[in-house]
Amino acid sequence: MIVRRHLSFSLAAAALFALSACGGAVATDAPALLTLDEIAARSDAASDTTRGLQVQRALEYRGARLRARAAQIRRAGIADPERRTLLRRADALKSRQD
Repeated sequence: MIVRRHLSFSLAAAALFALSACGGAVATDAPALLTLDEIAARSDAASDTTRGLQVQRALEYRGARLRARAAQIRRAGIADPERRTLLRRADALKSRQD
């Protein structure tokens, strides 16, 4: 994990260094990456905090449901098929993170 992070940092630093060598000169006739309307729409979306609040609430709700389910499992136990399914899902998540 540390090696991967160090490698990622090294690659990012090398890319930034290479980009800094470009000199910053841009041709006057170069096409824009985004139109003015797209830039304005992104600015409006960035200033709108309601979407962030909606996502935050959704994540809090999902977290509460997961904690409630974990408490239910601890109190009552679960049936073997469901337990096997949950363990398989947990193993799959762990393998994705590694």
